[in-house]
Amino acid sequence: MVELRDAKQDDAHAIATVLVRSWRAAYRGLLPDEVLAGLSVSDREQSWSDVLTTRPPRTRAVVATIADTIVGFAATGPPLVPADRSDATLGDLYALYLTPGVWRRGIGTQLHAAALDRLRSCGFTHAGLWVLDGNERALRFYLRHGWTDTGRTQLDRGPGGTELHERRLRHDLSGW
Repeated sequence: MVELRDAKQDDAHAIATVLVRSWRAAYRGLLPDEVLAGLSVSDREQSWSDVLTTRPPRTRAVVATIADTIVGFAATGPPLVPADRSDATLGDLYALYLTPGVWRRGIGTQLHAAALDRLRSCGFTHAGLWVLDGNERALRFYLRHGWTDTGRTQLDRGPGGTELHERRLRHDLSGW
């Protein structure tokens, strides 16, 4: 039985663990092996602890649990890319990750719905997200859930300065 709830500060370690495990599985072949091997739960834990402590305005994080164990999370808030910040009605889905052992069980769909609900509750009427170019599994998931490709791309920097080529997707939140 999957339960969804808002993330708490003491969830930072579990969120970081899910993130690292998910990246290592989902991005194999898309990012260099040494980058994936070098991902650090403790580094990610500190970042998530900071985010969950400070709670920037209009940001939310939700976790999925099975038997009180966190198996996934999603995070949302105002856009991080400066070009998108001028639109106060636009919110971003920053992250949606699951432990690989629970992929394809519908938990991602539940987390996705909860994340969109969090965006709506913060007053956003449409959403954006950046997806790693070549991540066909994620792209199929998002397109199946009503996202559309905007045609925009960006070059972001990931762990160790790794170049991340990303595509921008968009979702209307007002029709729900």
